[in-house]
Amino acid sequence: MVEGIKKKILDYLTANKGKEFTVEEIAKAVGEERLNVIKAQLTRLIKDGKVQKTNGKYKAV
Repeated sequence: MVEGIKKKILDYLTANKGKEFTVEEIAKAVGEERLNVIKAQLTRLIKDGKVQKTNGKYKAV
């Protein structure tokens, strides 16, 4: 379920606040192999104002 992935990503980034991660690192951390799924959810989280992208990496806001 895709919404579950979104929550896992946010939980992971929030638990590691202040650290930045690549799409691949986030995918491995949440157990999702499809990078396009991770990227789509990260885009939604950025629009929601919960995640920030810097230099190709992502972090919790």
